[in-house]
Amino acid sequence: MGRFNLIDEPWVSVMINDKGETKEVSLSEVFQNAKQYKALAGDSPTQDFAVLRVLLAILHTVFSRFDARGNTYGYFEVDEQLKQTTVIEDEDEVEEYAEELYNTWIELWEKKQFPPIIQDYLKQWHEHFYLFDEKYPFFQVTEKMMKPENISKTKPSSVSGKNINRLISESGNKAALFSPKYEAKKNKELLTAPEIARWLITFQGYSGLSDKVIFGDKKYKSSKGWLFDIGGTYLEGKNLYETLLLNLVLVDSQQKQLKDIQKPFWEYSDEELIQWYFSERNIDNISELYTNWSRAIYINPEFDVSKPFEFNIVKLPDIAHQNQFIEPMTTWRFNESGENKNTYTPRKHQINQSMWRSFGLITSPHSEEGGQRRPGIMDWLDIIDETIEEFEVKIQAVSMQDDGNATSWVPVNEIHDSLKINDLVLTDVAQAGWLPRVNEAVETTKTVIGYTYRIFMEDIRDIRQLSSNHQFVNRNVEELYYAVDLPFRNWLSSLQPSDSKAEQIFKWHATLKKIVNQQAEKVLENATYRDYVGIESDGEVKNIITSYNRFKYYLNNKLEEEG
Repeated sequence: MGRFNLIDEPWVSVMINDKGETKEVSLSEVFQNAKQYKALAGDSPTQDFAVLRVLLAILHTVFSRFDARGNTYGYFEVDEQLKQTTVIEDEDEVEEYAEELYNTWIELWEKKQFPPIIQDYLKQWHEHFYLFDEKYPFFQVTEKMMKPENISKTKPSSVSGKNINRLISESGNKAALFSPKYEAKKNKELLTAPEIARWLITFQGYSGLSDKVIFGDKKYKSSKGWLFDIGGTYLEGKNLYETLLLNLVLVDSQQKQLKDIQKPFWEYSDEELIQWYFSERNIDNISELYTNWSRAIYINPEFDVSKPFEFNIVKLPDIAHQNQFIEPMTTWRFNESGENKNTYTPRKHQINQSMWRSFGLITSPHSEEGGQRRPGIMDWLDIIDETIEEFEVKIQAVSMQDDGNATSWVPVNEIHDSLKINDLVLTDVAQAGWLPRVNEAVETTKTVIGYTYRIFMEDIRDIRQLSSNHQFVNRNVEELYYAVDLPFRNWLSSLQPSDSKAEQIFKWHATLKKIVNQQAEKVLENATYRDYVGIESDGEVKNIITSYNRFKYYLNNKLEEEG
């Protein structure tokens, strides 16, 4: 008999008010009361991102089969499990289906309440949502799949509770500093059932490659977790209902997914799923992608949650990364060389680099000539923006940093950032529109800091004869980025569609100039005798005054030129 059913038991952590108070709710409650919750509020941003995608997989599955009133679309059959059993072949019907899907989304947005059909669907698949179960364990396989004859070693790898819990991320060989749990009585190994559910989903997205056991005896490229490899990007609304709807891409810009059945992992048996991973079929629907596994995981159905927790794992094959445009929630990189040459692959966000510095990658429309491709979620925003009222968009960015070791890729640090901007500003992509002007402001800022100011810092380095000390230069450049960060965010969020673009750009250039000058003047104020004496370079004396004057000249020219 299964235990702890995720449809009925509280496990999804949500924020319930502006004070930041949280509570755990069941899947059923999430969809019944989504408007009442501010946001997901789990143990970490990466965990919230992983859980969000599971919630979206449910919505994609349901609303690909039923409209906002719970009626089928009429293009295919749905069986007693509310499962789609046929595909759409006719091109004209695909167009009609796309229009109906869009109408479904509009009706959901206007009603601000999910219809009962979601509860009906969850009820039909109730037995597939038990966390502890012998037959259909959620996000896991049954014990038979872990038998020695199926895997490369006599037993699967084992992962302990303190390693599953990314707030600790402690292995058996190295203790974690500043752990939120004490060591005594194996407290670090203890996880509640809700914690197990959330970290189980997260682990499937962010695994690494430090474990060794595979299926069979033939090597294959193993997955370190799809979410580990992407630059997670999603939209956040005023409450959880809006966040779910804003990221519910029912109609992708090229209608690629409309002919395929949305099929999340729980509609497979564990045996079918493992066979799928070793077949040549590619992922062709969002629900399947959002519930993708990196590991076959086994949890003893009889596990006592009062005891130290662990689960067993076996590596699964990686999924294709090249041009995997069915994924709408990532930034992209065009590869000009290497094994992925002339294709796009997901691009992770960079540690210690503010999101606005990648503004063009996230927001600029696709350009095959320029090797530019933005997240599909931004295309979706363009589609729905024509229908919904003006509002402030919050773009969230989530990634996981690895340890840099290609043999293990251990998750070591989370990357999380966000930007607020008016939706009409963000979607004004005309040549003279807001989006190109904001992108120009970003690029100007990066040039001023990353080139003009950097050259000044390199001059100071040379004058002080710090040799090729890149750390001195990089530290000062990053300090200036830090000084600019909050003022730029405030300027960006203040933009309104009715504002004069020229005036706002001029305003930002003035702010930028002031901040950069202040940083440069601090260097000047702390100059030493040696800085004033300087060095001889190309037959001329270079000192802090000559370098500062040159810096001021180029700074003024750049900002006047771009004004």
